[in-house]
Amino acid sequence: MANNPCLCKLWTSVKTLLLMLHGPASVEHGFLVNKQVEIDNLTENTFVAKRLVCDHVASVGGLKNLDISNNALLLAACSARRKYMDYLEDERKKKESAGRGEKRKALDDEIEELKDKKRCLEKDVDAMTSSADEFADKAEKTHQLTWISKSNSLLRSAKEKTGELKAVD
Repeated sequence: MANNPCLCKLWTSVKTLLLMLHGPASVEHGFLVNKQVEIDNLTENTFVAKRLVCDHVASVGGLKNLDISNNALLLAACSARRKYMDYLEDERKKKESAGRGEKRKALDDEIEELKDKKRCLEKDVDAMTSSADEFADKAEKTHQLTWISKSNSLLRSAKEKTGELKAVD
Protein backbone atom coordinates (compact mmCIF):
# COMPACT_ATOMS: atom_id res chain seq x y z
CA MET A 1 0.00 0.00 0.00
CA ALA A 2 2.81 2.42 0.84
CA ASN A 3 4.44 2.01 -2.59
CA ASN A 4 1.25 2.17 -4.67
CA PRO A 5 0.39 5.81 -5.60
CA CYS A 6 -3.34 5.02 -5.96
CA LEU A 7 -3.53 3.83 -2.38
CA CYS A 8 -1.53 6.70 -0.89
CA LYS A 9 -4.49 8.28 0.94
CA LEU A 10 -5.65 4.89 2.19
CA TRP A 11 -2.16 4.18 3.49
CA THR A 12 -2.06 7.39 5.56
CA SER A 13 -5.46 6.50 7.07
CA VAL A 14 -4.33 2.96 7.91
CA LYS A 15 -1.08 4.29 9.35
CA THR A 16 -2.98 6.79 11.57
CA LEU A 17 -5.36 4.04 12.68
CA LEU A 18 -2.48 1.72 13.59
CA LEU A 19 -0.73 4.47 15.54
CA MET A 20 -3.90 5.24 17.51
CA LEU A 21 -4.26 1.59 18.46
CA HIS A 22 -0.65 1.57 19.64
CA GLY A 23 -1.25 4.41 22.18
CA PRO A 24 -2.61 2.37 25.13
CA ALA A 25 -0.30 -0.52 24.28
CA SER A 26 2.43 0.82 26.60
CA VAL A 27 -0.05 0.92 29.52
CA GLU A 28 -1.26 -2.59 28.72
CA HIS A 29 2.36 -3.72 28.41
CA GLY A 30 2.99 -2.36 31.92
CA PHE A 31 0.16 -4.55 33.24
CA LEU A 32 1.64 -7.51 31.42
CA VAL A 33 5.04 -6.86 32.99
CA ASN A 34 3.39 -6.56 36.43
CA LYS A 35 1.79 -9.95 35.92
CA GLN A 36 5.12 -11.48 34.90
CA VAL A 37 6.94 -9.95 37.87
CA GLU A 38 4.25 -10.80 40.39
CA ILE A 39 4.96 -13.88 42.47
CA ASP A 40 2.77 -15.22 45.27
CA ASN A 41 5.21 -14.54 48.09
CA LEU A 42 6.21 -11.00 47.11
CA THR A 43 5.60 -8.35 49.71
CA GLU A 44 4.39 -4.92 48.69
CA ASN A 45 7.85 -3.36 49.16
CA THR A 46 9.51 -5.98 46.95
CA PHE A 47 6.88 -5.60 44.27
CA VAL A 48 7.26 -1.80 44.24
CA ALA A 49 11.07 -2.08 44.07
CA LYS A 50 10.91 -4.50 41.15
CA ARG A 51 8.48 -2.24 39.32
CA LEU A 52 10.79 0.76 39.84
CA VAL A 53 13.73 -1.15 38.42
CA CYS A 54 11.72 -2.37 35.40
CA ASP A 55 10.37 1.11 34.72
CA HIS A 56 13.82 2.70 34.94
CA VAL A 57 15.39 0.13 32.61
CA ALA A 58 12.53 0.69 30.16
CA SER A 59 12.90 4.49 30.40
CA VAL A 60 16.62 4.43 29.49
CA GLY A 61 15.94 2.17 26.52
CA GLY A 62 17.07 -1.23 27.82
CA LEU A 63 19.90 -2.77 29.79
CA LYS A 64 22.54 -1.80 27.24
CA ASN A 65 21.81 1.90 27.78
CA LEU A 66 21.99 1.69 31.58
CA ASP A 67 24.74 3.87 33.10
CA ILE A 68 26.62 1.58 35.51
CA SER A 69 29.25 4.17 36.40
CA ASN A 70 26.68 6.16 38.40
CA ASN A 71 27.94 6.35 42.03
CA ALA A 72 24.42 6.54 43.48
CA LEU A 73 23.52 3.33 41.68
CA LEU A 74 26.67 1.58 42.92
CA LEU A 75 26.07 2.71 46.50
CA ALA A 76 22.46 1.54 46.37
CA ALA A 77 23.53 -1.85 45.06
CA CYS A 78 26.22 -2.19 47.74
CA SER A 79 23.87 -1.27 50.57
CA ALA A 80 20.98 -3.41 49.34
CA ARG A 81 22.17 -6.54 51.14
CA ARG A 82 22.67 -4.63 54.40
CA LYS A 83 19.18 -3.13 54.12
CA TYR A 84 17.73 -6.59 53.50
CA MET A 85 19.54 -8.04 56.52
CA ASP A 86 18.29 -5.14 58.68
CA TYR A 87 14.77 -5.78 57.44
CA LEU A 88 15.02 -9.49 58.33
CA GLU A 89 16.37 -8.59 61.79
CA ASP A 90 13.46 -6.20 62.38
CA GLU A 91 10.97 -8.87 61.33
CA ARG A 92 12.60 -11.41 63.69
CA LYS A 93 12.40 -8.93 66.57
CA LYS A 94 8.74 -8.25 65.84
CA LYS A 95 7.98 -11.98 65.92
CA GLU A 96 9.89 -12.45 69.17
CA SER A 97 8.09 -9.56 70.85
CA ALA A 98 4.75 -10.88 69.60
CA GLY A 99 5.63 -14.33 70.98
CA ARG A 100 6.55 -12.84 74.35
CA GLY A 101 3.31 -10.88 74.36
CA GLU A 102 1.32 -14.05 73.71
CA LYS A 103 3.16 -15.89 76.51
CA ARG A 104 2.54 -13.01 78.90
CA LYS A 105 -1.12 -12.90 77.90
CA ALA A 106 -1.48 -16.65 78.49
CA LEU A 107 0.12 -16.29 81.94
CA ASP A 108 -2.11 -13.33 82.80
CA ASP A 109 -5.16 -15.31 81.71
CA GLU A 110 -4.11 -18.27 83.85
CA ILE A 111 -3.52 -15.99 86.86
CA GLU A 112 -6.96 -14.42 86.42
CA GLU A 113 -8.53 -17.86 86.18
CA LEU A 114 -6.83 -18.94 89.41
CA LYS A 115 -7.92 -15.73 91.16
CA ASP A 116 -11.52 -16.35 90.09
CA LYS A 117 -11.33 -19.93 91.33
CA LYS A 118 -9.90 -18.72 94.65
CA ARG A 119 -12.72 -16.18 95.06
CA CYS A 120 -15.34 -18.86 94.36
CA LEU A 121 -13.74 -21.28 96.83
CA GLU A 122 -13.54 -18.60 99.52
CA LYS A 123 -17.18 -17.71 98.95
CA ASP A 124 -18.17 -21.42 99.17
CA VAL A 125 -16.16 -21.95 102.37
CA ASP A 126 -17.72 -18.87 103.99
CA ALA A 127 -21.24 -19.93 102.98
CA MET A 128 -20.71 -23.51 104.26
CA THR A 129 -19.24 -22.32 107.54
CA SER A 130 -22.08 -19.87 108.18
CA SER A 131 -24.68 -22.54 107.29
CA ALA A 132 -22.97 -25.04 109.62
CA ASP A 133 -23.08 -22.47 112.43
CA GLU A 134 -26.78 -21.86 111.79
CA PHE A 135 -27.48 -25.62 111.90
CA ALA A 136 -25.50 -25.92 115.15
CA ASP A 137 -27.53 -23.06 116.68
CA LYS A 138 -30.78 -24.73 115.56
CA ALA A 139 -29.65 -28.03 117.04
CA GLU A 140 -28.90 -26.28 120.35
CA LYS A 141 -32.30 -24.60 120.45
CA THR A 142 -34.41 -27.57 119.30
CA HIS A 143 -32.30 -30.37 120.84
CA GLN A 144 -32.40 -32.40 117.58
CA LEU A 145 -29.32 -34.31 116.46
CA THR A 146 -30.19 -34.13 112.75
CA TRP A 147 -29.15 -30.47 112.70
CA ILE A 148 -25.79 -31.41 114.26
CA SER A 149 -25.17 -34.05 111.58
CA LYS A 150 -25.97 -31.49 108.83
CA SER A 151 -23.67 -28.99 110.52
CA ASN A 152 -20.84 -31.54 110.72
CA SER A 153 -21.36 -32.49 107.07
CA LEU A 154 -21.06 -28.86 105.99
CA LEU A 155 -17.97 -28.37 108.16
CA ARG A 156 -16.29 -31.40 106.53
CA SER A 157 -17.11 -30.01 103.06
CA ALA A 158 -15.78 -26.59 104.11
CA LYS A 159 -12.56 -28.27 105.32
CA GLU A 160 -12.15 -30.00 101.93
CA LYS A 161 -12.74 -26.71 100.11
CA THR A 162 -10.16 -25.06 102.38
CA GLY A 163 -7.65 -27.71 101.25
CA GLU A 164 -8.45 -26.90 97.61
CA LEU A 165 -8.07 -23.22 98.41
CA LYS A 166 -4.58 -23.84 99.79
CA ALA A 167 -3.70 -25.78 96.63
CA VAL A 168 -4.87 -22.88 94.46
CA ASP A 169 -2.79 -20.43 96.54
